[in-house]
Amino acid sequence: MTREELWSTYCKRNPSFTGDGEVTMSARGLKKLFEQTWEIAQQQKPSSSAGKDLFDTLFGGKMR
Repeated sequence: MTREELWSTYCKRNPSFTGDGEVTMSARGLKKLFEQTWEIAQQQKPSSSAGKDLFDTLFGGKMR
């Protein structure tokens, strides 16, 4: 997913992000943004790396 696609997804779910004004966020709003980011990242996770942990993906082997 590109940066623009991610921003578009945020704006679809949070229409107030499309304006030119300021957006303030409560702790609940920040948590919602985090949850949306997590959900989108999980949907975009490549199937070819399924079963590998983060260190395998980044460093080619497990940390000891």
